[in-house]
Amino acid sequence: MKQRLMSGLVAATAVFASSLAVAAPVLRDDFSNARSGWPNMAATRSGDLGLAVYTDSGKYQMTPVEDQVFGFIPAPRQAKAGNVKMESDFFLYAGLGAGAAGLGCRHQDHRNFYGFMARGDGKLMILKVKDGKVTPLATGNVKGVMAGTVDTRLRVECKGNTLRMSASGGSSLSAQDGEFSTGDSGLFVIGEKMAGTSVQFDNFVLEDLGQR
Repeated sequence: MKQRLMSGLVAATAVFASSLAVAAPVLRDDFSNARSGWPNMAATRSGDLGLAVYTDSGKYQMTPVEDQVFGFIPAPRQAKAGNVKMESDFFLYAGLGAGAAGLGCRHQDHRNFYGFMARGDGKLMILKVKDGKVTPLATGNVKGVMAGTVDTRLRVECKGNTLRMSASGGSSLSAQDGEFSTGDSGLFVIGEKMAGTSVQFDNFVLEDLGQR
């Protein structure tokens, strides 16, 4: 009886340990340390797509300098595969234009990735960017604190062919697409430089969901 009990405890412990390993933390960053690994520089070259800097208030700010081009910054540490969960506090100022920003997964380059985006007009979107062309996969809404801004916490998941997104005070969205299976996770911004689009991220979390 004692031996069977011990065997059961060992088996239960193994199952519990396996379940813990499903979502392994890869990176947690509150951006209070400007040496935590993200780029920290203004755009100074013609090839730069925007500026990205640590702020004095302990946030990470991104601002586009090229109109309607995605400025994507991969996280300094990455999951082993393309199955990930991410979340981040998020404050977007979209100015007078259709500025937007968000979290992205399976990034091949700034023209090919999946994006989980909030726009200044209060729209949420799961999208696929392929060869620079944007295809909306799911859309929803999020409440803004004032016109042209979004202040929320984004939560996203890329697992197999399933893409999920939710926002505090907003919709929960899901979509199916399997074109991209691997790639980097990170942050992005897109907008119009003359409109003053800018976004600040805080309390970023990236988790590895392992294999399918």
